[in-house]
Amino acid sequence: MHGTDKGTVFVVKVPSRDIKSARGRVPIHLRHELYQHPSAPVVRTVIRIYDQPDLPLALETFTNVQDEAQRAEFAALAVQKSVLLLFYDEGLKHRLTKQVDSAPNDAIPEIVRQADELLARIPPGQFDFDRAKAAVVRRTRL
Repeated sequence: MHGTDKGTVFVVKVPSRDIKSARGRVPIHLRHELYQHPSAPVVRTVIRIYDQPDLPLALETFTNVQDEAQRAEFAALAVQKSVLLLFYDEGLKHRLTKQVDSAPNDAIPEIVRQADELLARIPPGQFDFDRAKAAVVRRTRL
């Protein structure tokens, strides 16, 4: 995720063949999940692009709510009417932009509120987002 003058966008780096497959009208689903871990709350955003219905392109990104910029970028999604996906190939050349319509999302402020509560319960010196994120990656699948 990255904050821009157009709101929060998702910067996607994938192989050229996946970018080609995502062209045109394809269903796209965004889902936000909050994970509780003793070291840090972890917000996981999963994007599924149903270019191939039986084998959608699945992507994930993680938000560290202790990082003010990441927290603000995630929270901004709650009021955006659409979200841009900016696709870059292996050579980091911009190849595709997709716009995903999204109604205001009431779940996002609740996720931020719960993540803040979880964060407040972590004792000083125990916060470790990387450790918590690694645990979430091990527990989940794309």
